[in-house]
Amino acid sequence: MNRIIKNVIVWIKYGGIFGFKPLVVTSLFLISATLFACDSNQTETTLKQVIDDARTFNVEDLRTAGMKTAKQYDVSDLPGGIDAWYGFIKTSSGPMDIEARFYASHSEAISLGTSLAEEVSGEDANVDKETTTWLEGLKDRTRLSSGGTADLAAWSGQRRPNYADFVIFGNIVLLCQGDDSSQSVQVCHELIAALPDN
Repeated sequence: MNRIIKNVIVWIKYGGIFGFKPLVVTSLFLISATLFACDSNQTETTLKQVIDDARTFNVEDLRTAGMKTAKQYDVSDLPGGIDAWYGFIKTSSGPMDIEARFYASHSEAISLGTSLAEEVSGEDANVDKETTTWLEGLKDRTRLSSGGTADLAAWSGQRRPNYADFVIFGNIVLLCQGDDSSQSVQVCHELIAALPDN
């Protein structure tokens, strides 16, 4: 943007096209006004990653909201965990994997679940069976990496973390599939929005 303005100023200084400085100045003003008007109208909506909700949810609530559950995890080694499930939801971009970890309360989901969710989500996720804290469901936390097409990913054998980020909603820690943090958080919010109000 600055480079364009600098070039236009040089252009004006040396006579513009065929010496029509007023036309250039007017054009520059209109272009600048349009760019700044567009920028000021853009609103960036950020979705929360920690949402306090007094309700205590269970897997049936997620099923009612549209989550298809594939398997229940053993939570005996999950600090503070009372239940955990792996499944998926259908989104406009196709099915997306979800890992739901349930705790006794919202405060326990935060205090006991945050560090474990951070450990297995994001580009630097620890999804190594030798070093990850909670091994249950570890293979579900990775997926074939795509270099553009699923066929190439299947041949390459390259794996990457399945969950780019997570959301804590009430007593649930939701790890959601996504190529980046914003997509993962959006997927989590699609499931949250479908939860019944009562």
